[in-house]
Amino acid sequence: MVLHVTSSRETSINDKSPMTFVLATVYRPPGHHTDFLQEFADFISELVLATDKVLIVGDFNIHVDIENDALAAAFTDILNSIEVRQHVSGPTHCRNHTLDLILSHGIDVNTVEILQQSDDISDHYLVSCILQMTKTVNSTPYYKYGRTITSTTKDCFLSNLPDLSEFLSMSNSSENLDDVTETIDSLFSRTLDTVTPLCLRKIKENRPTPWYNEHIRALKRAARKMERSWRKTKLEVFRTAWRECTLSYRKALKSARSD
Repeated sequence: MVLHVTSSRETSINDKSPMTFVLATVYRPPGHHTDFLQEFADFISELVLATDKVLIVGDFNIHVDIENDALAAAFTDILNSIEVRQHVSGPTHCRNHTLDLILSHGIDVNTVEILQQSDDISDHYLVSCILQMTKTVNSTPYYKYGRTITSTTKDCFLSNLPDLSEFLSMSNSSENLDDVTETIDSLFSRTLDTVTPLCLRKIKENRPTPWYNEHIRALKRAARKMERSWRKTKLEVFRTAWRECTLSYRKALKSARSD
């Protein structure tokens, strides 16, 4: 199985968070394996929940081309329930069955080709596809001056502050009040610069997300709540609820972005 990856570059100031991409290869031996469906469902569910883009390829030895095949039907139901797409159609084996599959979630798969090979090489055919990837280029970083304020800043400021008693006594006269105020302000500024000087800092821009509405926020909160419950109790009921809530959140977020 061959993958051709093409990338298109676009400048984006809206999304600076890294995207996670996982490529997994699966081989399922032929024959009856009753535990495979449950194990694969758990595997792909966890993968989809934890990863932005998923690509799974391999020889599954499942006749997905046969509609009344029980194993193929159960396997397809798992993919549909998790919104994972299967892209191969047509025989990939010398006995005219579709056994080698390309599964994807969150990534575009184009131009799937099946090329028959010599029997001396393999009884399986060569399956190739093109992945359309987008490389995000961050905008020019934004900087501004700021101070680092900690729990000890106040005490350090007071200990470095000069004696102000003579200035405070002079302020009783309204004639030189402005001069005294400016002098004290200057002393405060110099002391503050000594304790916590201004530094140039890189500012992280807030990403505009007009699609992130109250409904989606509520779905995310519900998923996080179920996750915390599962990690605290390790009960399967919370794990299942966490998975279902997260899938609902991802589905709603995807739909809102498309709109």
